[in-house]
Amino acid sequence: MASFRVTQHGDDGYGRIGEMSVPHGPVETPALFPVINLIGGTTLKSGGVWRRMRDRLIASDHLQGVMFQAMSFSDYGVSPGNLKNFWRDKTFHERFAEADDEDFPDLNSPVFIDSGGFKLMNSNTFGEAPEEGGTKNEWGLYTNPKSILGLQIDFGADIIATLDYPIPPKLREEEKFERMERSIDSAVECLRLLDNPVDLITHFEENDIPLHTLNDWIDSDDKPGVYVALHGHDYETVNWYVGTFIERLAEADVETQPDGFAIGSLVPLRSSVDVLVDIVQGAKDAIPEDRADEMGLHVFGIGGKQVSLLALLGVDSFDCSSHMQSAKFRKYLHPETWENIHLDDLEVEGTDYPCNLEHCLLCQGDSEYDTSYEEMQSVLNRDFSYDERERRKDNDEPIKSDYYALLARHNFEVYNDELQRVRRHINEGNLLEYVVNFAREHEQIKTGLEQAQIRDKSLRNDIEQLGAYDLLPGTELRSDQKKLSDWDGGVDESDETRSISLEYGPHSFDVSTRSYTPPADRDVCLLIPCSQQKPYSESRTHSVLADKLGKHKSRIHKVTVSGMYGPVPEEFEEEKPVLEYEYVLAGEDERQIELVTDRVLRYLEKHGDNYDEIVGYVTSKTYRQVIEDALEEYGRGQVLPRDPKALQLTEFFRNENIEELTDFLAATAE
Repeated sequence: MASFRVTQHGDDGYGRIGEMSVPHGPVETPALFPVINLIGGTTLKSGGVWRRMRDRLIASDHLQGVMFQAMSFSDYGVSPGNLKNFWRDKTFHERFAEADDEDFPDLNSPVFIDSGGFKLMNSNTFGEAPEEGGTKNEWGLYTNPKSILGLQIDFGADIIATLDYPIPPKLREEEKFERMERSIDSAVECLRLLDNPVDLITHFEENDIPLHTLNDWIDSDDKPGVYVALHGHDYETVNWYVGTFIERLAEADVETQPDGFAIGSLVPLRSSVDVLVDIVQGAKDAIPEDRADEMGLHVFGIGGKQVSLLALLGVDSFDCSSHMQSAKFRKYLHPETWENIHLDDLEVEGTDYPCNLEHCLLCQGDSEYDTSYEEMQSVLNRDFSYDERERRKDNDEPIKSDYYALLARHNFEVYNDELQRVRRHINEGNLLEYVVNFAREHEQIKTGLEQAQIRDKSLRNDIEQLGAYDLLPGTELRSDQKKLSDWDGGVDESDETRSISLEYGPHSFDVSTRSYTPPADRDVCLLIPCSQQKPYSESRTHSVLADKLGKHKSRIHKVTVSGMYGPVPEEFEEEKPVLEYEYVLAGEDERQIELVTDRVLRYLEKHGDNYDEIVGYVTSKTYRQVIEDALEEYGRGQVLPRDPKALQLTEFFRNENIEELTDFLAATAE
């Protein structure tokens, strides 16, 4: 059975070295798990840049493990049959080992599989199971511990995070605690199922899922490590969560014990560093002292330059995807300054990148491709036709995805190098001194270190003993601290302060039930997708587009297509159900897509004659399909841009795409 144990504490009293004993381990902590999409489509060959990043990284001998989100397959065109009969038929380790293609390296590292709680929260497809009052779906997957644990076992998880019910920022208090209670109950149930998997077998049989992997697992001693997913937006809430779970587990008839806790809801929180520190301290302080060295602590979505501060506070493992997210925007993480630099602005002397990391394939030129700055820029700045791209692949010539993957690999190696540095300072017994020096160079770390001293008086005394008086907390901490998502070059859409509720459903707002007529002085109906920030007009997507439309704005009546409600004319943007809902339309939510499409069609049938022109401006795949289908059925209107380079959000802001819209508006005004 898997287990976690601390093997060494830093001689200065800070940081700890540990070991996760797992089937494909062990994993030495502190550890960093890069987020990798092991499923990028219907076969191992699918996945584009994610596949190339995956294959280059899992082949490395210094990788401690990878993080995979169990429900991420739903983003890559995987069908229910393909999931059941291919991806669930063998574990990831077995699937890669059997591949008879030299392009696919063996997966020798442990796999940490998250439950996909955030994905499930925004899905109408994978809801309650039929026995719980829900509707049966063709995937045989539901939001309950049996279903998600069964999926994690089939994938061959070395470590699992229990099914959780994430807490979005600003969620109502009563809903927040209801979701935390459900997450605690889910964690206890997961441990019970690991004790006695009879219910798992029944679940597989009822949903026509092959028993091959599950049977092998039951007969094996290789059980995964279990991390209890926990949530909370402050010290008190997280502290209550951990304490309540420990009490609930003690009351349950459960033999299997968790190996640690995994803190979620951090990245979506978009909060300040002081909140992150407070949350970590809340979790650590709730773990009984006699169990502290056998309970690991993981943080989801955090794993850059902040690992030294968090290791100081007792965090054992991290995961991150920002190495890939930054690479998609052609950002190169400078290993000394931690600045995310766009490739166009990167200073390269000859062929020498500002990086000497041993495992960096890009900067050390260890790839099978020419990794010079000039060649990489040349490929990334070219628009290859489909035929040319296929020809290059057939001839083993690099395409854009290869360079994006190498750039992502570089960014990860910067993160991993910092983690190894932290491990070294723990071994040498001087982690606190390292963090003190690091904090003087990085304002966010300084703020976090100051915050940590508010609750930890011994930390304050030790910092004072080092003579670091400049890092002692003042009478109050500043309130203008940067957001978590700024730390590693991520994009923070807003500083919104609205409350949200998960109680809203499609019938909480439906414009077709209102007595409503569009404004008579607007002759263009502009359909655009909704945004996470509310009101829509204050979001980055809507405000940028509004600025670009200039003189044409006076003609436009904006109708936002909500993934929850369908059409939302701009006059209704500040109604409570529109302001407070939280939902993103996903490709697998077929019933919801049909509902939204039907509502857009009904709006056009009722009000379309009020407009001279109807145009949709949308670059995200699911919302574009909704608008295209509605316009086709209605028989009038068009979707722009006509031929986007990709169906993704970045295309929404591309100048040439916005110009296509403004040119259309100018032509129709004549």
